[in-house]
This record gives sequence, C-alpha cells and structure tokens, in this order.
Amino acid sequence: MHGLRPEYQDEVNFVILDYDIREQRDFAGEMAAARHPAFAIIPPNGAPDDATERRFGPFNEDGFREYLEFAANTYGG
Repeated sequence: MHGLRPEYQDEVNFVILDYDIREQRDFAGEMAAARHPAFAIIPPNGAPDDATERRFGPFNEDGFREYLEFAANTYGG
C-alpha cells in the first residue's frame, strides 16, 4: 500500500489508523471497518458512516491500484 501512496496522494487522502489507539479504533468502528487490514472510501466532506466500497484483507498491488483509481475517478478533482 505505502508504495502507491506517493503516486496517489494528490488525488486520494490516505488515513492510516493504529488499532492500538482507542480513538482510532472507534473511528474504524464508525466506518464498519472492524477487521484489519480494512479499506474504505469516504466521499469528500463525508462522515465516517458515509464510507463506501469497504474492502477487507490484503490487496496485491494491481488490485489496490484499481481501488485507488476508482476512488480518484469517482471522488477526485
């Protein structure tokens, strides 16, 4: 994931949560992302419970690139 971050950081806002920190774990719960690793797309100006396209489990690079492209094309500017 982190290898693609520099490529997409101008189009997609990455939020990486630490499940050892209660507030971040609570935030993940609001997005219904209780498993790790979890990914969700939140529309611009959306609330955590507006998360869409939830995915759980590891991605290979091609799959994660497709996911980021979807987010950028759907919500990017």
